[in-house]
Amino acid sequence: MENPLSAQPDGTPSAAGAAVRLPDFSDVDVYAVATRGEPPVLAGAVAHLLRNWPSGNDAGAYFDNGPDDDD
Repeated sequence: MENPLSAQPDGTPSAAGAAVRLPDFSDVDVYAVATRGEPPVLAGAVAHLLRNWPSGNDAGAYFDNGPDDDD
């Protein structure tokens, strides 16, 4: 069995091996996972993420791969 982490997010192969698409978990009810409580570690992690999840207005991302400003 190939390692599912051997693919880049766009499905192209990485240095680790051939590309494998990861399963689509977009329809998972994360609130149900948190309230069900099983398995406890997963339920606790999901509950923590939900408590700290930003609203659509507060969410943001930043990526910088440019040169340093000291040049």
